[in-house]
Amino acid sequence: MEKVNAGVIGLGSMGTGWHCETLHRLEQFDLVAGCDPSPERRSLCEEQFGLTAYERYDEMLDRDDLDLVVVATPSAMHREHVIQALRAGKHVVCEKPLAMNLSECDDMIREAEASGKMLSAYQNRRWDGDHLSALHTVRSGVLGEVFFTKQVSMSYSAIMRTYGVPEFRPQWRAEKQYGGGLLYDFGPHRIDALLQLLGHPPVRDVYADLRGRLWSDEVDDCCLVIIRFENGITSQVETTTVARLGFGGTLIVGREGTYLNGRIKVGEGDDESEFEAKQFERDWDAFYRNIHDHLTEGEPVAIPLGETRQMIAIVDAALRSAESGQVVSLCAE
Repeated sequence: MEKVNAGVIGLGSMGTGWHCETLHRLEQFDLVAGCDPSPERRSLCEEQFGLTAYERYDEMLDRDDLDLVVVATPSAMHREHVIQALRAGKHVVCEKPLAMNLSECDDMIREAEASGKMLSAYQNRRWDGDHLSALHTVRSGVLGEVFFTKQVSMSYSAIMRTYGVPEFRPQWRAEKQYGGGLLYDFGPHRIDALLQLLGHPPVRDVYADLRGRLWSDEVDDCCLVIIRFENGITSQVETTTVARLGFGGTLIVGREGTYLNGRIKVGEGDDESEFEAKQFERDWDAFYRNIHDHLTEGEPVAIPLGETRQMIAIVDAALRSAESGQVVSLCAE
């Protein structure tokens, strides 16, 4: 089996606990390099993963044997680090969100097309068990024509202030300059999953209410996005980390039936029935298996840039809507 040599820039919580750990474990990859300004993080990763760690990004990119670069730096740094890697002739996987806005996203797409190299966003939550169950349900046709959907995730957590490593601003997700906030952190997963559920229909307009209530006065810890599609479907995506009594799940309402958190109900009256949807195991490794097969065997990439661009366009519109307090139309965009 042909292996792909990989390197990770950003050896923080996601870079080490997710990307380095996965690439080190999977037989399809050789994790050969890492980059971070922190000597403590470099030393830790050299010891734990056996890679060569670099303080300077350009030195890592100079390696002729490096096939794939994974960008796991804070969100506001993604554009710069992705474009550097593409210009160095490397394939790139980038943590979500791929970009801070649609303009940045288009810059990256142009660079990827000009370089002839792969660029894909790390949307691993497409392989969550509950999402696969909802996706199978919609594609089976048992719900009929979909009318509306709701994805809600409400909990109480200081993750915005604590998830970063001690060596680099544990609270960066609560700071605007680094691209913090729930819309950027959890929104890409929720919106990407929604678009896949519905088959990526054209978007009519977006309304968003973004508030920093408890964990930040710069970015949102309460995020509500309402998306209306040209085919008539209305979808609500809501997440917060300030609800001490939380709840959540996925609701999909169709003409013939309803799906809620792994249960399906169809029919009416005496013909009404409720049953369990098909269940799936979580398989986040599937993302990187696809990347390997794409690079070595030419398989289609699972997260194409066109689909990521549509998600970023919604995030971009949500930011503009929250700032103006108005619905933002995407019909002409």
